[in-house]
Amino acid sequence: MFNSTSRRAAALLAALCAVAALPAAASAKPQDLKVMTRNLYLGADLIPLAGAPDESAFEQAAALRYQTVLANDFPKRAKALAAEIRRAKPDLVGLQEATIWRRGADGVKDGPRTPATRVVYDSTKALLKALKAAHAPYRVAVGRDWFDFEAPTALGYDVRVTQRNAILVRKGSKVKVRKPFSGRFTHHFDPPTVRGAARQLRGWVGIDGTLAKRKFRFVDTHLEAYSPAIADQQMQELLALGGPLGSKRRRAILVGDFNSAPGANANDRGTSRDPNAYYSAVDAGFRNPLPRRNTCCFGEDLRSTADHLDTWIDHVLVRPRIKALRSGIAGTRQVGGLYPSDHAGIFATLRLK
Repeated sequence: MFNSTSRRAAALLAALCAVAALPAAASAKPQDLKVMTRNLYLGADLIPLAGAPDESAFEQAAALRYQTVLANDFPKRAKALAAEIRRAKPDLVGLQEATIWRRGADGVKDGPRTPATRVVYDSTKALLKALKAAHAPYRVAVGRDWFDFEAPTALGYDVRVTQRNAILVRKGSKVKVRKPFSGRFTHHFDPPTVRGAARQLRGWVGIDGTLAKRKFRFVDTHLEAYSPAIADQQMQELLALGGPLGSKRRRAILVGDFNSAPGANANDRGTSRDPNAYYSAVDAGFRNPLPRRNTCCFGEDLRSTADHLDTWIDHVLVRPRIKALRSGIAGTRQVGGLYPSDHAGIFATLRLK
């Protein structure tokens, strides 16, 4: 629920209009920090599995999901994503839907009883490899798995998907990582399936860093997509006293896929992008110093050109004493016949005052 209509309207107006045109250029200073948020896209929408009425329908749906993943060809997309990161040259990248896909042996269809171990691709490793090949090396500062589900398919074998959040640090960056950390939300949404509940233990990853003697905290999160109420509860956990963003005095940068769009309620793939989680952060003193940019979502099939970005759910929020110098959007065009992700990425140069 909104605490005050006028208060939220003023907050949105400030976020959208105060920096309608960020400076095209500004003299670089040692305390200028470049950041990026990038949802890599796990490769298919898995929620249809929850609607399968029986084992046969589930296995058919799982096979279709997996074939969509393969068609969306992450190893190929990794090169386009690496090119985006190389151009923006962020010191820190917050990743969402960094995914490992595995398959089991032919003829073995018993779910997690016999864990699938054959890696089809690991998107974090593939992206790091592509970045190295592009002469823009990064390393993982912190990562956290939050979803691990294995089930049989009509293809004659099990498929296993693991999702994680991660933060990458550019090698050669002047940022000193003092402490990585991660945590799990108490509130989560576990859709039921004929193969059992798909537990989604979402949370956050973060680092405490120093740049030019200025300390800051950088947190990356991915809030719930299929329950706006739970997404807001998760944001409240981030902001609560004792949570990773409980202190209003510490310089903090919160990035990620909030599944929350400021302004009018927006719907995508049948999902409400309720604004409450976003405004909870604003009410806690965070502000959005960047212009509005639609970041979501292309369709499941990244080869299709029938879809467009029309929803603003990927964000870079700051609090306090942080100024945005410039920003941009990446991933709005197909590369080699594929969009790099179903989301666009946001990058920004921030000055730590």
